[in-house]
Amino acid sequence: MGRQAEQAVLTGSPYDAIAYPGHPFAQTHPDRLATLATLFGLAPAPPDGSRVLELGCGDAGNLVPMALALPGARFVGIDSALRAIERARRLIDALGLSNVELLATRIEDYAPTEKGFDYVIAHGVYSWVAAPVRDRLLAHCGMALAPDGVAYVSYNALPGGRLREALRDMLAFHTGGLGDARQRVAQARELLRFLLAGWPDDQPFAAAMRRHVERLVDSDDALLAHDELSDDNVSVYFHEFAAHAARHGLQYLAEADFFEMQTGVVPDAVSDALREVDDVVRREQYLDFLKGRMFRQTLLCGAEARVDRRPRPAVIERLAVSSPVRASGEPDADGRVTFEGPADSTLTTDHPLVAGALERIGEQWPAAVQVGDLLAGETQERDRSAVCDALLRAYGANLVQLHVRAPSLSVCPGERPEASALARYQAREGPLVTNLRHATVRIEDDLGRRLVELLDGRRDRAALASELRAFLTESGAPAPDDIDDGLERSLRGLARLALLTK
Repeated sequence: MGRQAEQAVLTGSPYDAIAYPGHPFAQTHPDRLATLATLFGLAPAPPDGSRVLELGCGDAGNLVPMALALPGARFVGIDSALRAIERARRLIDALGLSNVELLATRIEDYAPTEKGFDYVIAHGVYSWVAAPVRDRLLAHCGMALAPDGVAYVSYNALPGGRLREALRDMLAFHTGGLGDARQRVAQARELLRFLLAGWPDDQPFAAAMRRHVERLVDSDDALLAHDELSDDNVSVYFHEFAAHAARHGLQYLAEADFFEMQTGVVPDAVSDALREVDDVVRREQYLDFLKGRMFRQTLLCGAEARVDRRPRPAVIERLAVSSPVRASGEPDADGRVTFEGPADSTLTTDHPLVAGALERIGEQWPAAVQVGDLLAGETQERDRSAVCDALLRAYGANLVQLHVRAPSLSVCPGERPEASALARYQAREGPLVTNLRHATVRIEDDLGRRLVELLDGRRDRAALASELRAFLTESGAPAPDDIDDGLERSLRGLARLALLTK
């Protein structure tokens, strides 16, 4: 479709009135999708040479970092917001990418290549479009996926979504009759503050709603306009979504966050009862009832694919693993060590090989370690199995991340440090930059962002320090006496944030 034809077809998109800035979502990355597919017995395409389609790509904030990190892969993104597509095309041109194609078109008008994609992504779309478009979205997944392909679809889920629906009704009442999008957002924010000020702390309904409202009251305008105030905003039970997918030749594979599938969040007796439910859809639906789940990030595969519902620890040996995991203290009297990771996740072990593996994983963060390297020299099958089993349990506890493709990054600043071209571009625009683990990091201060801009691999420490002194002088701020030491600390910090390629 030519640019003039795009403009003729796509007019009046609400995403043009209030832009929805794109961000990277690690849970949608081909590495994540391939890792889970591998754990569940499929043979997915290696991410490096894969074909990826994103439905509703916006300004390609999720797609472009993938294309930059995986130059051998091919990416296609579609979206009906022409201005977002135009912003994305400018970014693609600035980065010199040739492996990504963006189409300004509606989902219902798009015709994907049959079996043409290894991975299909639809993040934040299914619940926010009309029923015919939801159906077309899943039809695309069913038609476009290669035999061992994986589709990612996120959506609002019930029963937890009832709270979201109640708040949506309140916002619709308060903003009814307002046509201007920004005025609706301003009035919605006014109501949210009114509710927080008026709800008694000891009222059960207020307690249930408060956390959700607190998340929204200081959110950006785009989130309120396009999520909470959208004309289309539907929540579905998981079994309904699974049935809808089945009508298009798709079956449930997993959740994009493996830990969300675990039953350890409920009492042991209830967890045991859940494990007795053979039908995975029914089991997941009961788990949603127990957790009051509001949102799902579901992976689908072809109905003919042979899925192994019990991930085997032996598969772990073929993967890589990463985590900022650290021991919380010295071993106790029985030799047990507790390791802590992100989001309060923990694992306690008395196995010296498991403890040694976790220590090495933490030392290498933000890089990943091949599990095979962790097991090098270990000839006892029992010990190898113990490490792999522990890593699988750690993955289920959200203590570590597993990878079929380790992220390419540097844990130590080189002689001439270099940040990714995307991070340097984004640092000129604002505080949010995408790191090499496909996540957003915030660099608040101007000096820190200027440093990222300078890291093009051509400057050594002396040149970087000189540039930073000049920047401070131009901004009217005195250069600190210890700028060289501060530079080294900053470079190590940027490496820790997974921003350095060398």
